Amino acid sequence: MDFSASVNGPGWRAYPAAEPALRDSGLSCRGAGEQSGPARHTRDRRLATHGLVLVTQGRGRYTDEAHPDGVAVRAPAVIWLFPGLAHGYGPDGDGWHEHWLLFEGVGTRALEGFGAWDRDEPVRRAAPELVGWVTPVFARLRRLLAVPGGRGAMLAAALTHQLIAVAAECAPPEAAAPARDVIESLAAAALVPMPVERRARALGLTEAQLREAVLRATELTPHEFVLATRLERAQFLLAETRAGVAEVAVQVGYDDPAYFSRLFHRRVGMSPSAFREQETRRGEPARS
Repeated sequence: MDFSASVNGPGWRAYPAAEPALRDSGLSCRGAGEQSGPARHTRDRRLATHGLVLVTQGRGRYTDEAHPDGVAVRAPAVIWLFPGLAHGYGPDGDGWHEHWLLFEGVGTRALEGFGAWDRDEPVRRAAPELVGWVTPVFARLRRLLAVPGGRGAMLAAALTHQLIAVAAECAPPEAAAPARDVIESLAAAALVPMPVERRARALGLTEAQLREAVLRATELTPHEFVLATRLERAQFLLAETRAGVAEVAVQVGYDDPAYFSRLFHRRVGMSPSAFREQETRRGEPARS
């Protein structure tokens, strides 16, 4: 039996049962649907869950307590909805095409902390790629929600994560573009040993400005970001090349292989040699 119901006009909707195990450990999908064409505006609605509306065609308007005059919505666009916040939205007279998702769980706190959404910016214009990415994911979600049960709920939760990631990637906050440029430049130079102050100066920033930009984009300090970038590169070199540990250390910015090995063990949980033994493809010789 298909538990995803049709709606008036083209579209569908489904409301799966609450799954406390998923909610209390990460995310749980509590509803999803798709609709197209003219629709009445929601007004002063308050959700018990988080919501995500992906508008792929048309235009309309969004309002809430912080935006009483309304925010224009023009496809492709993302609308983030928050628990307990009175809001309203809907298309203009020509209608629009939307996919929507309701979700809850302890994982929302981490997602918000990492910048998946910003309560001060509930509506974001999205990249054109949103349209192509959203449609097949919602088609899979509809199939999963058609039959109740724990396995389907687990897989629907995974797709919920995917849709949030797609929305966050396709519709970053307005302030993200400059920060993204800084992050890319910092990553490109991460393997070159230099103090943070010099890295900031090379980017035309003060040390405080660099720290603010990196923290906003990654939740890491510049030093932590450089360290993470170096260790990611080191793991790749250990797994995919035959370079010795000392050579890998130099390639990722450390002249002292003993210090590199201690740092690697502390951060990764095993020595470089043990990591290589774990990750090297069968039959490929490795040096250490």
